[in-house]
Amino acid sequence: MKKAVIAFISLVFLAKCKNDKKPVEIADVKELTTAQKIATQAGIDNWSDIEEIKFTFNVGKMGRNVMERKWTWNPNTDDVQIIALGDTIAYNRNNKLDSIQTSVDRGFVNDTYWLMPEFKLIWDEGTKITEATNQISPIKKDTLDRITILYIGDGGYTPGDAYDLYYDADFKIKEWAYRSKNDTVVTLATTFEEYKTFDDFTFATDHRSPDRITRINFTDIEITKKK
Repeated sequence: MKKAVIAFISLVFLAKCKNDKKPVEIADVKELTTAQKIATQAGIDNWSDIEEIKFTFNVGKMGRNVMERKWTWNPNTDDVQIIALGDTIAYNRNNKLDSIQTSVDRGFVNDTYWLMPEFKLIWDEGTKITEATNQISPIKKDTLDRITILYIGDGGYTPGDAYDLYYDADFKIKEWAYRSKNDTVVTLATTFEEYKTFDDFTFATDHRSPDRITRINFTDIEITKKK
């Protein structure tokens, strides 16, 4: 009888120990959106490490370079410098811009958009994002998924415009189409080629028109990280 009581007490103790275990908390891990996945593969998670970025935006026609703009940008202070046509202009994007600086800033917004459209999917406000799967790309006619960013607000330099980004299974952009004022007719389409990695950031450094006559490419890309 004594042995039976001891055995019963032991069972109760074991059961109590078993029931005293705290429930395991399962973290609520949210699935990244398509825009976040595209930006992540390009390196947006490392953006806060940047002190300064330099790059040259080039436009070529028929194998000849017809325009270049050299940029230096500190994203922490929004100080910008451009060297073009022998002139150097520096300004801060947070300040009120005069007419010359506004014209330069249009070029800055355009050129950074070409370099890092992946990040614009995350950064830009006043936009509407839509998605579609198994779409035919405008140039190579590949079957790719598509994400579209439409600027619906009145701000910015191109309100009402839309960009269709065609990306592969690795969430890397392969082509894009720009549609002015969200028209159904494509205004401009180019490829995304020559992906290169610079200090944890991956950019397409070469873009070609469907006839390969027009080329937009980037050179002299330099990234300085915070110390």
